[in-house]
Amino acid sequence: MEYVVHDLKSDRPNISGGLPGAYKLVPLAFYGGTILAILMNVFYFVSFRNHQQSEKSWQKEISRAQMEQTNLIQQQNALGEQAIAAGRIADWLEGARPVQPISVAVSRSMDAKATIAEFSLDRNPQMPAHLVMELKVNHAGSEQIETTREALTAIDYHIFSAQQVKADNAIDFKTKLMWNRRR
Repeated sequence: MEYVVHDLKSDRPNISGGLPGAYKLVPLAFYGGTILAILMNVFYFVSFRNHQQSEKSWQKEISRAQMEQTNLIQQQNALGEQAIAAGRIADWLEGARPVQPISVAVSRSMDAKATIAEFSLDRNPQMPAHLVMELKVNHAGSEQIETTREALTAIDYHIFSAQQVKADNAIDFKTKLMWNRRR
């Protein structure tokens, strides 16, 4: 202990005695404080390195999450575009109600003498709900066209922009049909 804690003041008789024994603990406290400071510096340095590493890993996690979010937004936009396209197809299909009822109604409305020379149904891509019907009937008059119009109205089709041209022994009838959505 004499080597670790050295009393710098030597004993001098007739002047003063050495330092009290409690003062010998001051250098021990200094050495302990120095060691504690070194240990604390090492602890803080290790903690700082761990914090930097965890911050880098969180930055990587954030960038990964942002990339995933961007991908999800792109997929959501693609699904939205597909939904719009599907809506257009649904509108197209709704406008393309089966043409069989139309053709059956037209054929059943014909008189015994009348014959169908030409019959066509076309659709306009800009207005898919409208069907353009062209009908050429031989050996018939305007009464036949009225009967055909009534038959189409009976199956819930609205007739508009109708045109008819009478030739020698035939009638050319052209109209737009639109299905009524009442039912």
